[in-house]
Amino acid sequence: MLSVLAIIVPLIVLVIMIWKKVNIAVSAIVCTGLMALMSGLNIYDCLTNDYMEAFVGYIKNYWPLIFLGASFGKAMQLGGGAEDLANLLTSKLGTKFTIAVLCVTTLILSYGGVSCYVIVFVMYPIALNMFKKADLPRHLIPAIVAAGSFTAVNLGPGSPSVVNNIPVKYLGTSATVLPVYSAIIAGSFFLLALFYCLWQEKVARKKGEHFSADAATLKMMAEYEQKELFFGVNVLYTLLMGWISIAILYWNKIDNKIEILNCGVSDAMGAIVATSAVVGFGGVAKLTAGYTTLVNVATSMGGSPLISFSLGTALLSGACGSGSGGLTLALETLAPRYLEMGINPGVLHKIASAACITLDSLPHNGVMVTVLACCGLTHKEGYKHLFAITVVGSIIILIEAIVLASIMYPIG
Repeated sequence: MLSVLAIIVPLIVLVIMIWKKVNIAVSAIVCTGLMALMSGLNIYDCLTNDYMEAFVGYIKNYWPLIFLGASFGKAMQLGGGAEDLANLLTSKLGTKFTIAVLCVTTLILSYGGVSCYVIVFVMYPIALNMFKKADLPRHLIPAIVAAGSFTAVNLGPGSPSVVNNIPVKYLGTSATVLPVYSAIIAGSFFLLALFYCLWQEKVARKKGEHFSADAATLKMMAEYEQKELFFGVNVLYTLLMGWISIAILYWNKIDNKIEILNCGVSDAMGAIVATSAVVGFGGVAKLTAGYTTLVNVATSMGGSPLISFSLGTALLSGACGSGSGGLTLALETLAPRYLEMGINPGVLHKIASAACITLDSLPHNGVMVTVLACCGLTHKEGYKHLFAITVVGSIIILIEAIVLASIMYPIG
């Protein structure tokens, strides 16, 4: 128990420091040192070797993706593409359906294979313009991103999501396994998240909250609102075809073309450094005795097979702050035992995908950090919506998935 506390206490301190607006890079390294101290590890070696290996490894794997996503999003802003799309959608549907339209748009892009790291950079400028027209508070934007890219796309049949494809390797299933079952839980998840967003819109209206942004953002938006629109609907091709279309359609409208690259670098650097910092924390957590204890608990858990497998997967994902990391470990260490019990591999596939996106979405999760950093919000301002959808909502859907699987695919 003491070894587990060596992970839990630093994690709580990390959350508190982030909430108090201490820079996340500082918070993560301080709490990593605390975790190493409480775990009896060499603090210097952990910080200079293990922490930095995880930190740099993340940048190595994700820098091109995040940089291109940030640059594409900035090009959408500078060229007026975001404004075009916002005008197109609001002119056709009005501002009454802003939340629903953005959620569905994000879901379509995510299901189409656009990475969640790119989604936030693409959707933020579009949401920013539409939120201004609808006079909605910016702290709801992370909820839009979460509803569209962290829900159904992780569980739906044929989804390109990482957590829907990792189990294929270990269980011999496919991305389209159990399509009816998958569609039910995926659809339920998206609708639950959508209803939450619509509810929070009503709450914001009732509180008298309005759209607001810092002076620089407002000035930038005012400048691009004055640009002549470029054939309206053509921006949809920009969104789908990416950088090449941006260059062709909006090149002459972008006053400072170098700014696309410069701002893209700036935005991407802020997001990736913040994310790498907490990934480094997770990298050291895996070395502690507490993490080993959690693995042992997960592998020896009794009770209902689907419940124990879910809890084990969720605990491992939460400890390392990574759904894909916890999912991989759970499938390597837990799955063989549960397959021997006669559980349908397809059910295990979907339960694993649902369980890994519960506790992994705590404040130290890299994707949560990236979303908030891109939207210019602190954890205190925007994380409550991410928590409601990706933790509370995920747990509700996991329970639904377990109950439904017990009815549709009983063991034995």
